[in-house]
Amino acid sequence: MYQQLSLFELDIDNNEKCFHRNIRESGFDYQEVDIGDITFKAGQVESVHRWYRLTPSYSPGLVRYLIKEFQITREHFVVDPFSGRGTTSIECQKKGIKTIGIEINPLLQQVGSKSLQWNTSHLHLFEKYLTEVSSVIEQYKESSLEEVVTAFNTNIPIIHNVFRWWRKYALKNLIICRQFMLKSEYLPIKDYVWLALNKACLDCANIHRNHPTITFDDEHKREIDVLYEVSLNLRIIHDDLINLNSEEILFSELGSIDLGNSTTNLPQQINHPVDFVITSPPYPNRYSYVHQTRPQLHFMEVLDNVRQATEIDLQAIGGTWGRATSILQNELLEIPEEIKSYLCYYEELKDKSVLMCNYATKYFIDMWKHIKLLKEVKATRFRGAYIVGNSRLSGVEIFTESILGKLFRHEGFEVERIIFFRKRGGKKRLYETAVCIRS
Repeated sequence: MYQQLSLFELDIDNNEKCFHRNIRESGFDYQEVDIGDITFKAGQVESVHRWYRLTPSYSPGLVRYLIKEFQITREHFVVDPFSGRGTTSIECQKKGIKTIGIEINPLLQQVGSKSLQWNTSHLHLFEKYLTEVSSVIEQYKESSLEEVVTAFNTNIPIIHNVFRWWRKYALKNLIICRQFMLKSEYLPIKDYVWLALNKACLDCANIHRNHPTITFDDEHKREIDVLYEVSLNLRIIHDDLINLNSEEILFSELGSIDLGNSTTNLPQQINHPVDFVITSPPYPNRYSYVHQTRPQLHFMEVLDNVRQATEIDLQAIGGTWGRATSILQNELLEIPEEIKSYLCYYEELKDKSVLMCNYATKYFIDMWKHIKLLKEVKATRFRGAYIVGNSRLSGVEIFTESILGKLFRHEGFEVERIIFFRKRGGKKRLYETAVCIRS
């Protein structure tokens, strides 16, 4: 039996007591663990993980903790059905553990997939690329953005209000870097340049990098140096590849990250029984992973038209952007009777906001669909960890971990325990937990 909740209730306020009491009354064992910073920040100082920054992602250290806790070995198969930045797959590949990630956002899928390629054979091309691009940027220094677009037979990103996102001179140089990436001589390093440019195109945008959102910085006075940002990112990738040990290099591409939807087609994407899941699905907090990657989705030409991002958001768990909001703000969604009693927020929230209530309800129905599909692909002796955070919608507490635990239990899984890792964001009553399950 794990540490009892009463030990934690002695010196905490009523709101925090409510969180612990909800877990206890749900019948789950509870454990508090301190493994340090489990946010994206820890990954920004670790090789490969630092090639892309996704602020809602968790740390490599959390994955290592769960690998050790579950005693995962190279004989096992690990799946991350909500791959995000690809942290689970990268860490598993470093340890020689076969892994597949599934991601609905095509930008994040490409980020994760390219991050699993560790080839040191063509590193000399990095400097050649940077030297040539530097020369061409200087050549077109006095040219307009439109002249560069014409010269390279390309297009300005198809994003609304494009010049609010990027100053013209910055966008011009970003486009030069992008088009040179496509030259045949740089094909061996194209994926690494893609990663460097993908990160740079956001760092060179007129934005504030908040946590976890981004906002426009219309009046900034920064002098944006595109070549410097791309060079910095490429040198980080270069150094990380050089410093990977020989065994890690051998594991290159042992893992994969596929484009897919884990609430609708999980069995079609998994062709081997799943021994373990280590994942973090979106939280019910109205944060859209699609919306927040929109500038890169368009600049990196991952999408063909402006409508595609909205369509992806409609399918995603937690999708709230554009048409998704329009659809959810009308009539209350119908809840399947067999899970209605688990949605403890419903009666209070429906009277405060139809939109917020529908949003939370869609989230848990989607997660329930995923859990039902998980039963079809799990191994006989399966274990998993779902990292989630609680949320508050229109002032109503959403006890994500307890509701998910009940949904897992409803579908025949055993909830081993709920692990409490930390308060997140420095605010009261926001928690990061792991719902640990087994078959």
